[in-house]
Amino acid sequence: MSMTKTLPTEQINPHTQKLDVLTPMQLARVINAEDFNAARAVKKAHKEIAATLVLAAQTHAAKHKIIFIGAGTSGRLGILEAVECVPTFGTRPRQIIGLIAGGKKAVFRSQEGAEDNAQQGARDIAAQAQANDLVIGLTASGRTPYVLGALIKAKQLGAHTVLLSCNRQADTSHADIHIYLPTGPEALSGSTRMKAGTATKMALNAITTGAMALCGKTYGNLMVDVQPTNKKLVARAIRLICLIAHTDEKTAAKLLKNSGQHVKTAIVMHRKQVSRAQAKRLLQKRKGFLKDVLDD
Repeated sequence: MSMTKTLPTEQINPHTQKLDVLTPMQLARVINAEDFNAARAVKKAHKEIAATLVLAAQTHAAKHKIIFIGAGTSGRLGILEAVECVPTFGTRPRQIIGLIAGGKKAVFRSQEGAEDNAQQGARDIAAQAQANDLVIGLTASGRTPYVLGALIKAKQLGAHTVLLSCNRQADTSHADIHIYLPTGPEALSGSTRMKAGTATKMALNAITTGAMALCGKTYGNLMVDVQPTNKKLVARAIRLICLIAHTDEKTAAKLLKNSGQHVKTAIVMHRKQVSRAQAKRLLQKRKGFLKDVLDD
């Protein structure tokens, strides 16, 4: 039996075998019905996702790197997750990164054969990872040579490793944790940009958001480490200051400016009636946990 026949994501989905003769409404319904399986798959992996987000929080708190690495859709999702952490949580660009087989050009156009190069995966990780970093390999099949090569090298370097796949039979020999997402056959056979990709994105959302919450980068469910780098985010920052500092928009805007565009600092300045430098010291003392500063 060939490898592809044994992969769950390559099997024929009995619910979507008539895609080519369905009406537009039937197509919308049948594809969406399959999407629900992505959420169910993530639910089955809560234990492993929780363990991973704890590992990610510890890695970030210790100022080590979190690295997502994958090929194709998986690689693109890892890059998306890494890039979004900068404006959302105020992380530095080099703290959380995404790597893809074939390099940057593969983000926009498929690079044939890149995913089969285990040596390149090892080289890409060797150029980025060190001991105690966290390397999260993303591969729906659980067998992509580029990703497995990266995990083998990461382990040799003394990094923590996680494999996220949609295959129970994935090669987990070089992973500390295996996040198994049982999404099953795709609506379009083998097209893992669909359910497998959706489930991967959901798991990544939980890992990064959960880890950053554990690192004090949220206040309740508010993104208080947001980087106000455009008009929308400046408006959000001002709303957050209004809400948490119990003040008006004009005062909030002034606080944001005087804080050096840092929401947490602005809030502490107002609530504790202290200078910018004092507010920063208070936050540093509490490792960035706004709630601890305000409750003190």
